[in-house]
Amino acid sequence: MGQAHDVLERARAARLEGRYEDALRDHLWFHENALSVEPGMAGVRLSFALRDWIYLAEKFPLARRALQGLRDRDTAKMLNGGESRDLFRDIVAINSALGEERATHDLFERMDIQMAPLAQQCADLALPALVAAEDYALARRYLGDPIARVKGLAANLNAYTQELVKTGGTSSAPALLSFVLNYTKEVRLVVEVLRREDEEALAAQASQAALDDLTSDALRDAVQREFDTPGATIAAMVQHARANTTEH
Repeated sequence: MGQAHDVLERARAARLEGRYEDALRDHLWFHENALSVEPGMAGVRLSFALRDWIYLAEKFPLARRALQGLRDRDTAKMLNGGESRDLFRDIVAINSALGEERATHDLFERMDIQMAPLAQQCADLALPALVAAEDYALARRYLGDPIARVKGLAANLNAYTQELVKTGGTSSAPALLSFVLNYTKEVRLVVEVLRREDEEALAAQASQAALDDLTSDALRDAVQREFDTPGATIAAMVQHARANTTEH
């Protein structure tokens, strides 16, 4: 493991030991420097690291204010010529961790006016926040062809599944279930926007395409279960983890 990983582990240990200022110092370093020393930590930086930061904020309010400060700094940068999809992704992830999706919506509204081409590039990242804010009209404008969008999502899931089949092994099951969960979430967003905009027929077509375009019966069954019973995929992930623990 590299330096960035070690700093994140150190932040977690400091939090658990009640050394909150040390933990915050390490979180700040990790967020600002991790990618320069370990580019492979990109996913961790915007998921597990932010989750741990929020855990710290529950004990140490200054940590929340520090994270909001980073978000505000990056938002100002976006609106003053430093715009990029990667920077917007950072802002979206921080707002999601903070439970402040409205801030993502408000920023995207300004991007729609000031930098429409970039807004188009970032629309997929903004969609959950637009739906959370119930701004279905703005979401629909950037949805494009919803059937093509769903087919593209299905093609990605098919390709990912085929790659996992090549590698084999049951260890890939949690990753696949996670991908299925994300797929169903994205499809649901598309369908909800269409329904809220009174495009019921198109919503039904999108829902059907989300199943018809999957190439595996097992995959189709897993997606159908999640559509029918939201949370079924998470339950399957927990069951798999417990079974794995029992085996070892």
